[in-house]
Amino acid sequence: MASVIGAFYYIRIVFFMYFGKDQDPAESNMVPVQWVLTIGVAAIMILGIVNLFGIESIAAVAAEALVR
Repeated sequence: MASVIGAFYYIRIVFFMYFGKDQDPAESNMVPVQWVLTIGVAAIMILGIVNLFGIESIAAVAAEALVR
């Protein structure tokens, strides 16, 4: 049942992409505070991902401490 519902929504998007009527493009009316928050959240996500690359050695030491 969930697959049928999901397929309906996904196929509907494809239908509108190829057979839907053209409309005016969407306008973005974001307040400057929203832009700042969006950029801040993106920066936090990128820093969080980049920070994970140097953590393997610390995790290995912590794992050894738990095993002993």
